[in-house]
Amino acid sequence: MSLREKSGQKPGGQSGHPGYSLESSLEPDKVIVHQPSYCSACGRDLSETEAIFEGKRQVIDIPPVIPQVIEHWIYSRQCCCGHKQESVYPQQAHSPVCYGENLLGMTAYFHSRQYIPFDRLREMYRDIFGLEISSGTLVQMIQRFAGKAGGIYETIRQRIAQSPCVGADETGVCIKGKNHWAWTFQTENATWITIDASRGKKVIECNFQEGFPVSTLVHDCWKPYFNTPAQAHQVCTAHLLRELKYLGQLYNDEWPKSFRELLTDAMQVKKKLVPVDYLQPVEERKSLEERLDKLLQQSLNVKYNKLIAFQNRMILYRQHLFRFLYQPDVPGDNNASERAVRTFKVKQKVSGLFRSTDGAQAFAVIRSVIDTAIKNSQNVWSALTCLAAVPE
Repeated sequence: MSLREKSGQKPGGQSGHPGYSLESSLEPDKVIVHQPSYCSACGRDLSETEAIFEGKRQVIDIPPVIPQVIEHWIYSRQCCCGHKQESVYPQQAHSPVCYGENLLGMTAYFHSRQYIPFDRLREMYRDIFGLEISSGTLVQMIQRFAGKAGGIYETIRQRIAQSPCVGADETGVCIKGKNHWAWTFQTENATWITIDASRGKKVIECNFQEGFPVSTLVHDCWKPYFNTPAQAHQVCTAHLLRELKYLGQLYNDEWPKSFRELLTDAMQVKKKLVPVDYLQPVEERKSLEERLDKLLQQSLNVKYNKLIAFQNRMILYRQHLFRFLYQPDVPGDNNASERAVRTFKVKQKVSGLFRSTDGAQAFAVIRSVIDTAIKNSQNVWSALTCLAAVPE
């Protein structure tokens, strides 16, 4: 259920929004001079007349992209000691004819960042670049790239395990007609995603054996997360707000509305807190705690089974509701984790189901690298081409 409310504004740019236009380059790559050679009024020849500069305009375009074939020759020399010294091929020339690092990085970029299916990617390479690459070869290239990214993928996992705040979420993924799960564990600066057939605690135990002993784990109320060792837990308020919206529509009762207002006010207080506020008492925070206790103690209509179940769950998780008001690096929602796994839904809508677990895991590895690069304000294309150059 969406939490988005109507803004009352019309779609598109709003009144007073600053406009933008293309800026001219101070150093154009090419200058084409246009001088009149004759007079359009009388037909007189003007080729010997001095030309006076009147103005300029610039056109930004992309030239035809032509693949470059680089041939590597190796030689040998005979030493006086009798040893024949032979040069070696560079790492990228690993077979008699092969594809280079830029093409490998580009394939990963189009596949995992722009969600282009293999058949359309093959068509694009043929029509735009003049390269005939089969879908099978493209699949192999993605697997190769995921293998090259294995080192940074493991580094991301280790850094997340030692982070003070970690968000976690999971979503269903269709692989060869069967349901699997895409799990993510992410921080402000890193995202790690993996694929598993299970949605149980064993997935967390397999990838994070010690749990998150130095972290506050932000998540929904899925039980495996609460059963995972962590310094503290924070329940996602966005999940609670969606559930409360549903309960408010289901029952004619003020309690869901009051609880929603409480959570919304808490999120507003979070925005106003400055670093020093986390080290001292804050009256607004105290007031929120008192309002929460009153709502949890309030008696509800015995006919409202789902609402009572929600209240009991909030009583159980009472200490995990407002953790974000006491730690500056803990968000009140888990939206960042939801965005991380939503990429699988986008990929499936564009390309359909994944055909193998290996293919889905390769996408998870590459997305982990891409999302981490984005979070660190890095150029995604540059990051992928750097990884493509890593020796296998």
